[in-house]
Amino acid sequence: MNISLRSALVSSLLISALFAGAQWSQVNSGLANLSQGAATHGASPTHLFARGGGNLFRSNNNGDSWTEVANPEFLNPSECGYYFADRYFAGLNSAQACIHYTDDEGDTWSSADGAPTATVVRGFFEYGGALYAYTSNAGIYRTIDGESWSAVNNGLTNLNVIGMCAAGPSFLAATVGGGVFRTIFADTWTQATGIAGGDLNGENIWYLGGAQYYTAQGGAIYRSTSLGETWTAWTAPPQFGLGVVEVKRFDTRLYVESRHFAGGMRDSVYMTTNGTVWENITGNLNAADLNGSGLLENNGYAFIAYNALSPGQGIYRYSISTGMEEQAMGSEPNVYPNPTEAVLTIMVPRASSSLNYTVIDAAGRTAMSGRMIAGTAQVDISALAPGSYIVLCDDPALVPVRVVKR
Repeated sequence: MNISLRSALVSSLLISALFAGAQWSQVNSGLANLSQGAATHGASPTHLFARGGGNLFRSNNNGDSWTEVANPEFLNPSECGYYFADRYFAGLNSAQACIHYTDDEGDTWSSADGAPTATVVRGFFEYGGALYAYTSNAGIYRTIDGESWSAVNNGLTNLNVIGMCAAGPSFLAATVGGGVFRTIFADTWTQATGIAGGDLNGENIWYLGGAQYYTAQGGAIYRSTSLGETWTAWTAPPQFGLGVVEVKRFDTRLYVESRHFAGGMRDSVYMTTNGTVWENITGNLNAADLNGSGLLENNGYAFIAYNALSPGQGIYRYSISTGMEEQAMGSEPNVYPNPTEAVLTIMVPRASSSLNYTVIDAAGRTAMSGRMIAGTAQVDISALAPGSYIVLCDDPALVPVRVVKR
């Protein structure tokens, strides 16, 4: 047997083994109205939330059983959820306040102060000590303390936002009709360049390693290595099939639902930590008519809501393998002393080049900025007002750090 044929056979056997080993179990006990559609919703430290039809359910045992909870608004479906500042937020499709919160895991709900109205909250994104909600026609709203929300749309000329991601100090928003917009911590948005006019209707945006990726409705995929400022067309790996339907990131893992058949059916789910090794975790889900709705990861499990008749509607659960080689992402720079009254040291061990840093105040404004030499900077913040600030470095692998000025 020649080397190329043997390599192909080994690769085929490996892929088959991965495919066969991924087994999803149905976890629907207590869920109702599944014929009207199921969807994953979000998670708090103690509960998982999902939707059956227009009803909201919670589970405190990773989906083994579910209990119905009150909807934030009667007859207005809750689209998504996120836990932030010790409370669980729900994004709604409503003519009234479109963000509600619960302090008791869904027993009671209150409308959020300053929430957008008459829109659809499509999702939440946490970054730099703040939570952002992106909507279908009201742009982006932000809360820093979990108590009040306000719009952060300066320069965002397209308010139909479909997804968000971050790359170092850059904050990116994919829109339907305007392509990608970029900001430094939501100060002022500017439209990114390089995306063709026919590809401005966005579908997904995400980061992987040191690059950012954007998919347009219709299948075109773009890549940026400039923190989202400029984009070029990108040839996707074969796992992306005929197009990407959904991309979700949880810690170091990236999940991709890809479409391999004409007609819009989703047929495969892949997981990667580095963009080189892709694990096919479709397993026993029916690859011919996979029609998932919302990937979610919680407590060592991946969840997907399955809306096809075969093998059955509802929520499916998959135990995450720990055998994949993981690439460290989202590491923190060393920032000390914290709290401080005067000089703050910012240090990035093993920095291969000089980095820029930015100090952001609680309103999202740039308070200070500068350049690190050999991965280190000493910043005198004595002139800043007491309070909380965010330190950002322009390396997408480094997460923001909250510091307190006394």
